[in-house]
Amino acid sequence: MQKIYHQRIQSGSLQSDKHQHSAVNALQQRLDSLARGNQPQSLYLFGPVGRGKTLLMDLFYQHLPKDKAIRLHYHHFMAKIHTALNQRQGEADPMEAIASSWAQQYPVICLDEFFVEDIGDAMILARLWEALFNNGVTLVTTSNAPPKELYKGGLARHRFEPTIDLLNKECECLDLGLGIDYRRLKNTDLPFYLKQGTQKQLRSVAEKQFGETLRCSSVSVMNRSIHSLWRNNNVIGFEFMALCSGPRSQRDYMELAAQYSAIAVHGVPTFSYLPDKDLVHGVEETYQREHQTNSVSKLDNEARRFIALVDECYDNKCLLILTAETDIDKLYQAKQLEFPFRRCVSRLFEMQQWGNSMKGNTLVKRRQSVPES
Repeated sequence: MQKIYHQRIQSGSLQSDKHQHSAVNALQQRLDSLARGNQPQSLYLFGPVGRGKTLLMDLFYQHLPKDKAIRLHYHHFMAKIHTALNQRQGEADPMEAIASSWAQQYPVICLDEFFVEDIGDAMILARLWEALFNNGVTLVTTSNAPPKELYKGGLARHRFEPTIDLLNKECECLDLGLGIDYRRLKNTDLPFYLKQGTQKQLRSVAEKQFGETLRCSSVSVMNRSIHSLWRNNNVIGFEFMALCSGPRSQRDYMELAAQYSAIAVHGVPTFSYLPDKDLVHGVEETYQREHQTNSVSKLDNEARRFIALVDECYDNKCLLILTAETDIDKLYQAKQLEFPFRRCVSRLFEMQQWGNSMKGNTLVKRRQSVPES
């Protein structure tokens, strides 16, 4: 791994970065330990968006024996957990059974973009990671935040704090620093982000990249009908509210990103600030966030879904073509989701470089047909 990393620096495809050097050395130590038949210490890499965390994770995973490891994005990891829990309903201790089974299959778990959003996931992760560590699993993970910042400000966060202590105990934690956001380095224009663009302009960009489209009033995703605009075998168009409002889940975006080479979305709004004094809290204290100081957007639910859409498209190399109300950096103007939205913005910037490698490609992905409704 070290050799390939240094070759990329010499070729100019990567820049020399002291924080990345430290991370590469730590990852190589894990590979060497596994090669000697030892189980290495877990590793927690953290730092701001665009610092190369996913790139380093990919390099590391490429050198792992595939019969001993699994690599998952956080959302896919949680989906895998929920599926396993559903399959073990009625068992006395399903989490321990899952951990024991996974430890045999995956002595090393590579988890990209680790974060915690809600108390339900926080409690599941608390029980699972204790059981996985007890079963000798090595965690190699990336995150935008150090363990102490996970689920910060979340409901009943004190219940998650023992898991934070566990991560600090089991993992070597390395900070990738506050250096360059490499995703923005090469961007001189935004060919797939049309500020105040029209639906006609959106379709024109999509067709220039992926060929002629036909009108399509709706598609079925996860057995639900979603209103759509047009599509062909490689690209599909939606209105923002049709795709990111209402009964949508991460799995909808997983399915779409796996099926299409590009998704076009018209009308991404500005997620504007809503003062705390305008919030109406639930009556029961258990539904109020502890020490609520963050301001939210009027469209925070839609913003969460948009972040999920960007994450799935990025992980699946599915290009997002967008028209939006304002500049990328100004899309989210509140505080509640400011941290995860930084990753979203950084990934949108990187996508602007994808066009030349995708242009004219047809049937890029193996896909099942998405039936029209």
